[in-house]
Amino acid sequence: MHQSVIIGRQFNGPPKSANGGYASGVLATGLKQAGYNGAVEASLHAPPPLDHAMQLGATVDTALLSDDDTKVGTAKAATLSLEVPTLPSAPKFVGAPKIGKDAFRPFDQCFVCGGARHAGDGLCIEAQVVDGPEGKPGLMGAPWQLHQNFADENGEIDPAYIWSALDCPGYFACAYGEAALLGRLTADIFKPLKLGGDAMVYGWSLDDPGAPKSRKRRCGTAVIDANGELVAKAEGLWITIDPARLAG
Repeated sequence: MHQSVIIGRQFNGPPKSANGGYASGVLATGLKQAGYNGAVEASLHAPPPLDHAMQLGATVDTALLSDDDTKVGTAKAATLSLEVPTLPSAPKFVGAPKIGKDAFRPFDQCFVCGGARHAGDGLCIEAQVVDGPEGKPGLMGAPWQLHQNFADENGEIDPAYIWSALDCPGYFACAYGEAALLGRLTADIFKPLKLGGDAMVYGWSLDDPGAPKSRKRRCGTAVIDANGELVAKAEGLWITIDPARLAG
């Protein structure tokens, strides 16, 4: 299967490139169209450009997103053994993690978490610290108001948007305050996510707090539907970079 793909400006993460979760979802969609169903490991090798025709090729177990000779992203069939922690049934959100005044802030126009986006244009998933006895230390979370603009005729949210939702809450959990790009996202979607009520999205760090600091950050994320059932989970790898590379 080969096709031309354009990621519109609506789906940006950094100002000049696509949201990593959305781009990973595009790769996963290629595998699904080729006949594969199951967990997918998507890796991004270069910032996916916006409003620009790329080439997506996929077989039943691998996919390649390219821009002429540039390898933008790859995906392959995977297994995901990530354990989802016990998540609170009635979370209490207490705001973003505390960081210094000169620390890096998330992009306010990001398709997933941007505070300047509105429902139906962006996903508006602004993760906050989950407090209280039910909250796992370091757990981040946010409600996701499901909008019909992101659903099909059956009222089911397109999987590319579920991949998107599995992106930013992980950054908030493992790299907030640092300039970082998603390098790899391995996700498994277990059931359709239907309109009706708010979903919840959670993120938590998988890094050992006692390990030497490196440029790599690992996290887990999960999407829970309005009935409290697990819809999808993912393990993400973020790479910290020079903030100047993300300047708009």
